[in-house]
Parts: sequence; C-alpha cells; structure tokens
Amino acid sequence: MPKGYKGMKLIRAPEDLVSRLSEASNREGKSFIDFVTQALEQALRAHRMNRSLKEIVDFYKLIMMQKEAGLIIVPSETLNRLIEMLYPEKKEVLHEIWFDSGVLYGKYLAAKIKDEDPIVKLEEILKVIGWNLKEVEFKRMDGGSISFKCVSFTLPLEDTVLLMKFIEGVMNSLGYKPVKQDYLRGMIEMEFKRGDV
Repeated sequence: MPKGYKGMKLIRAPEDLVSRLSEASNREGKSFIDFVTQALEQALRAHRMNRSLKEIVDFYKLIMMQKEAGLIIVPSETLNRLIEMLYPEKKEVLHEIWFDSGVLYGKYLAAKIKDEDPIVKLEEILKVIGWNLKEVEFKRMDGGSISFKCVSFTLPLEDTVLLMKFIEGVMNSLGYKPVKQDYLRGMIEMEFKRGDV
C-alpha cells in the first residue's frame, strides 16, 4: 500500500478513462494512485466552494485567454475616473480605441477557439470577466441576425458607450455589422447582420 494512505477502496471507472489517467500520471511523473488521489481531492475542494471542477477549469481557461490577449487587471474605479476625465474632449478618439480593441480581440478569439462558436465564448467571457454585467445575452434570430443585450447597475454612461463600441468591434471582426444600437446608462441593445448592410 502506498505511503500516506490509511486504507484502499476499489472504485469502478470506464476503461478508457483509466487509460487516460494512467497516461497523464506517467507524463507528470507521478504514481497512478497519487495522481488520481490528487485529482479527487481537487474535486472535493471545488465541491466545498459550491462549484464544479468543470466550472473552475473553464474559468481558468477564460482567465488564461485574457492573459494571452494582453488584458490586465485595473480597478474599475480607476478606469472610470480616467474615462470621465478624457471623455468630454476625447470622445471620438476613445470610441475609435475601444472599437479597434474589439476588432483585435474578436480576431484573437476566433483564432484561439477554432472548435467553438466565438460568439458563445464572448457571451461567457462577458458574464464572468469585467464590466460588472448582471445580464448578458447574444441570441441568434431568424434571417441570420444576432441580437445582443446587456445590463449593469453600476456602469456609467460613458463606459456603456465604450462597451458598445468594443462589442461592435468584436462583431465586426467576426463578419457582422450593426443594424440597431440603443443604449441607456448601464443598458445596451444591439442587432447585427452578417456582411454589408
């Protein structure tokens, strides 16, 4: 019996899963039992956090995507104050910067997740990272158009407009043009159609 374990129980698992676990433990240079035990301990740790291990791994992937895309952590209050100072005189420049950032991010997203729908992934990202959005929805509509809605109770008007420009840039890089744009402080509704409009 391996050191550090009081007793052993037999756990039934599909043969292909056991084979993949064995390959993974060999790649990490760990014994099979140590590798599996550590994986199960992490699953229990996630359970104590009221999260699934899948949810935590998916979140980690999103964070790493943001890091690779060059995003950094800045307190929202700091960003809001900078925008508030610059917006009155540099509104058009800020709109262009946010739009261009969206275009670059959309290209990165499309290249990074070749086996997933980038619009679905964008919705996931907006729900968990930044902007303090309480509701986010991209919805495919009849005729191939896509609607976007989001709500935040804390987003200032200037940030709302800049987020809208960012979303427009992302969708532009994915081949969609806006046909409708409505916004209020903390609320955006947009509709996009593919190609030229």
